[in-house]
Amino acid sequence: MTTTVATKLSKNEAELLETITEQYGFVSKSEVVRNAIRFYLNLLSLKPKERLITLRLINEVISPSKRSSSELIEEAHREEDET
Repeated sequence: MTTTVATKLSKNEAELLETITEQYGFVSKSEVVRNAIRFYLNLLSLKPKERLITLRLINEVISPSKRSSSELIEEAHREEDET
C-alpha cells in the first residue's frame, strides 16, 4: 500500500530541496522527501539512548567538533549512567 501526501514548502525550503537533490545525485525531489521521511521515522523508532548516539554521530559528520564521535558516545554513556 502506498500513500500520497501533498505539502507546501516555503521558497527557501524548495530551494534547499532542489540543491540537495542536485548535490547528492537523487533522481528526484520526491526521492529526497521519501528518504528524509523514512530516515526520520526510523530515528523515532530508536530507544532514546540510541537516538542520542545517532544524532551525535550525524552532528559530528555535518559539523565536526574538536571531540571525536567516540568521545561524544562515551559522554552519552556517562550521562545515561548519571541518571
